[in-house]
Amino acid sequence: MLASGLVVGSGLLATGTAAAADGPSSGVTGKLQGNVLYGQKTESETRPGHWLPVTAGQLTLGVTGTESTLAVYCIDLLNDTIKTATYHETDWASTSLSQPEKVKAKAGPKIQWILENSFPNIDEVALSKASGIDGLTKSDAAAGTQVAIWHFSDPNIPVRMAGDYPKTEKLIAWLIAQAEAKGGAEEPKPSLALNPGSVAGKSGELVGPITVTTGGGAADVTVALDKKGTDAGVSLVDKSGAPVKTAKNGDQLFAKVPAGADAGTATITADATATVKLGRAFVGDDNGKHSQTLILAGSNKVKVNALATVAWAPAGPIPTATAKVDCTQGALVLTVSNKGDRDWNFTVGGKNVTVKPGATQDVVLPVAEDTAYNFTVTGPGGFSQTFSGVLNCKTDSNTLPPVTPTPSPTPTGPELASTGGGMGTGVTAAIAGVLVVAGGAAVYGLRRRGRHSRA
Repeated sequence: MLASGLVVGSGLLATGTAAAADGPSSGVTGKLQGNVLYGQKTESETRPGHWLPVTAGQLTLGVTGTESTLAVYCIDLLNDTIKTATYHETDWASTSLSQPEKVKAKAGPKIQWILENSFPNIDEVALSKASGIDGLTKSDAAAGTQVAIWHFSDPNIPVRMAGDYPKTEKLIAWLIAQAEAKGGAEEPKPSLALNPGSVAGKSGELVGPITVTTGGGAADVTVALDKKGTDAGVSLVDKSGAPVKTAKNGDQLFAKVPAGADAGTATITADATATVKLGRAFVGDDNGKHSQTLILAGSNKVKVNALATVAWAPAGPIPTATAKVDCTQGALVLTVSNKGDRDWNFTVGGKNVTVKPGATQDVVLPVAEDTAYNFTVTGPGGFSQTFSGVLNCKTDSNTLPPVTPTPSPTPTGPELASTGGGMGTGVTAAIAGVLVVAGGAAVYGLRRRGRHSRA
C-alpha cells in the first residue's frame, strides 16, 4: 500500500501493508487495542436505502514491543478492521488519500487540519470553547471528529447520527467548514527513515551516502551494522571515514568496505525514541488481508527504527533495489540500480530485467486492488530483497455516485469564526451551506460508510 514516494528499502514501508519481508522497513508498528474508546452510534448508507450501524469514534493503537499507545481514527471506513493485523507507519501516498480526486480536493491537508484542531489533540473543554458548542463530552468530540474526517476520506458515502446527538452534529458541521476554509496543513514527516534504503559500491570504497531523517525530533539516533557486515570487515563511518555509532537528523552514513572484499550484503539499523507526528498514516495487513487504514490523532514518544541495505563486490554487477506502491498506476514500482561493471540480469514478477552498469531503472509490477503481492529481487553475492504486502489504494466509495445532501431551511450550526487571508463572501456562503446541511441527522449527508467498529 505504499504509493508514490514511499520507498520500502528507504525505511518506509512500501505499500499500505507492505513490509519488505526480507528487506528494510521503518517507523512504528502496532496492533489495535479493544474497540472504540470514545464514540457514538452512526449509520452509513452502504447502498441506496440500506443503512449500516457503525460506531464512530477514537481507536487505540498499541505500539509493538512497548506499553505505549497512540490515538487513531479511520480513513478507510468501507474496509473491516482486523484485530490481528499488524499496522505500519507510512506516507499518505500509500493510502487512498493519494487518489487524484482527493489530492485535487486537498483531502489530506483538510483531515490534517481537523486532527490538529480537534479531539484528542484539543480536549473537549478547549474544543467547546473554540467551536462555540457548550458542554461537549469526549464522546461528542470523538464521534464528531471521526465523521468530519470521513467527510473528506470517503466523500461519497452518506453518514448520519443514529440518535439524538445535536452537539455532535453541530461539531461535525463546524469542523468540516473550518477545514474547508483553513485546511492546508502539510503532511507530517516520517518519525525515522534512512534514505535511500539500498546502496551499493565497489570493494575498497566508501559506499553511500545514506541520510538519516528524524521527523519526530529525535536528538540522537543509534546506528549500527549487522554481523554479516562486521564479519566481512565492513565498518559504518561518516563522510570523512571516521567510525560512527550515533547520528542526528541530516547526517550522512557510509559503509567502508575493505579493498578486495568478496561480494556481500549487510544491513544498517537505526534506532531512536521519537515523537510520531499527528497525521501519519498506518496501514494494516494480516496474512495478505487488508485492514482498514488509520490516521494518527495523538502524538506520543515511542521507540522507532529504520533499516537500509548495503551491497558490495570487487567486480561484476553490484545491485540496489527499493520499492514503492504507486496508487496512480495500481502497481508496485521497483527502482533498481547497478553500481558494477557488468550487466545485472534477474527475473521478477515474470519479467526479465537487464540493468546496465551505472544505470538506474524502474520496473512496474501491476497488482490488482486489494490483492496480496510478494516479489523477490536477487543478485550476486547473496543479494536478495523481498517486497510484500497488500495493495489497497482505493475506497469502495469510488464506485458509488456522489451524494448531494438536501439542505434544511434554516441553519442550525454554531457561528463560525472569520478565516481571514482573502476569505470573503464566497467562503462565508460555503460555510453557511455546510451549516445548513447540519440541520438534522437524516438530512446530513456527510460521507462515509463502513465497518469502523466492526472487527
